[in-house]
Amino acid sequence: MKQKYLIFDAGPIISMTMSGMLPILEKLNKEFKGEFILTPEVKKEVVDKPLKIKKYKLEGIEVQNLINKGVLRMSSKFIPDSQLAKHTNKIMKLANSSFKVDGQSIKLIHRGEASCLAFSQLCKSEKNLIVIDERTTRMLAEAPEKLKNLMERKLHVKIKIEKQKIEKFKNFRFIRSTELVYIAYKKNLFDLKKDKNLLDALLYSLKFKGTAISSREISEIKNLV
Repeated sequence: MKQKYLIFDAGPIISMTMSGMLPILEKLNKEFKGEFILTPEVKKEVVDKPLKIKKYKLEGIEVQNLINKGVLRMSSKFIPDSQLAKHTNKIMKLANSSFKVDGQSIKLIHRGEASCLAFSQLCKSEKNLIVIDERTTRMLAEAPEKLKNLMERKLHVKIKIEKQKIEKFKNFRFIRSTELVYIAYKKNLFDLKKDKNLLDALLYSLKFKGTAISSREISEIKNLV
């Protein structure tokens, strides 16, 4: 039986930490019966950098505590850092040359996101999801034409897609922090009264802490209850 992985980008960790929901990851981890993965690039964003800034130091300590407890596992326990770094560079080069304006490439993703994509490919498990809130990376894989149209409207330029390169991203699977929290809500993992008022509060807290989700999408999630 192949191992299951949830591969975390920095955004969901940050949003959940700032919303006071980080402890729920430990309960979700027990339910998931798989591995919650952090790459070195993501750890830099959620632990190493925050520990150097007094405003965010506590958040960095909280995430490090989950690593110490084995709730979050470093990717190096499964794939060597050197191999992951090499593949991250490959993903970065591919993604950031997929959209062009007048022959000039547009930077779409950063190293943290690219490292999550790289681990997803290298772990060779069909049972993996990338936990990411950043809309651009998800649209690059799931709806590149919509991303192109969105960027053209925003930047007022004509964008060319390198379709052969885009094809390399079509098999990634994603989940957002809001969807993780919805799962936790459904499984009654929060120590609060379970009702739609709680779910509304949880989802909007994540939205206001940086998760890319619309009010319409939140209403759709609430209607699932």
